Amino acid sequence: MKGTKYFLYIFSVLLVTWSCQRDDDEPRKARKPISRLYVSTSDYNPSSGDAQLRNIFVIDPADSTDFTTQGALRYDSGAKGGGVLHFSAFARSVFHASVNTPAYEDTTIRVQSVNDKGQLASVGNIGNRKFDRVRGLWYHNIDNLDQLLIANPGDDTVSVFVVDKPRRYNGFARYAFQVMLEDRIWGMQLDSTHLMLSKTGADGGILVFRDFVNEVNRRRDTLVEDIRPTYRLTVSGSKNIRGFFYAKASDILVLSDYESSGVGAKILVFEKFSQYKADATIQPTRVISGASTLLQEPLSVTVDGKENPKYIYVSDAGARKVFRFKLEDSGDVAPDKEMTLGNNQTPQAIFLDSRGVNEY
Repeated sequence: MKGTKYFLYIFSVLLVTWSCQRDDDEPRKARKPISRLYVSTSDYNPSSGDAQLRNIFVIDPADSTDFTTQGALRYDSGAKGGGVLHFSAFARSVFHASVNTPAYEDTTIRVQSVNDKGQLASVGNIGNRKFDRVRGLWYHNIDNLDQLLIANPGDDTVSVFVVDKPRRYNGFARYAFQVMLEDRIWGMQLDSTHLMLSKTGADGGILVFRDFVNEVNRRRDTLVEDIRPTYRLTVSGSKNIRGFFYAKASDILVLSDYESSGVGAKILVFEKFSQYKADATIQPTRVISGASTLLQEPLSVTVDGKENPKYIYVSDAGARKVFRFKLEDSGDVAPDKEMTLGNNQTPQAIFLDSRGVNEY
């Protein structure tokens, strides 16, 4: 009898222990500081198995003295030419869209799982013919909503699509909402529940939609046509704004701009960015531009999200390089480091996983 009770006790302990173990799909906090740069490249060869044309490179650590692809992880997500990509530590996933060229039409967003070492594995596909010009991606789990936001400035309509539970799909995906916009947009980022989009074209800037997540999810209809920016931050004289990133810990926003290939390429740095809370024309604290910078077509830009960031990272499709500048750089300065990818592949987008210990 005692043996039976002892067995049942041990079994109960094991059952409770097993049930409390973390699910592999749940987020994990960083065990040590992370500076891991994900780079998407757009070159595509329909011949499978070409290791030189893998379209996601993982540079780890990105803040080391040696900024190089030596030892970098390389993956083929399946995209027919990689475009924008987004990493979520909470979802433990990389979402990867195609540049979707006329030669290789591709309206599927690939989902890659990411383990603690930054290794990727394909786990799903989010397909919809309306995702025909994806330029921004951002995942969030605010209030356990589990959603992917997709910025899509198509030829006929400019939209932000919202897809529920994006990691469950392996084919056609219905979107929960399509938010119609009036401005030509490019990059996107969520700051809490607030959405930021970069507005491209002459005198572009940043569009801010306060409480966007809650505002959209209150709607009953799939098509949303009446949400407008809460305020617009105009960068006077800008020509062709592309990517941007806001580092909340340091209150710094960086964005890229160029007029045409090799003309007017620059990186703009705005300190104390949170001071802007209404329509305004904003002036950069510093501008990195000139022949020494080697910038031609900077498409994507990011900065370390931790406090006291050191570097600005830039993907430049014209130069076919990823550049690293020092955050304090200004004017006509050479990059701190430059990187060529694979077989001189064309970088399109970058995303930096930058976390301190015990951060998601």
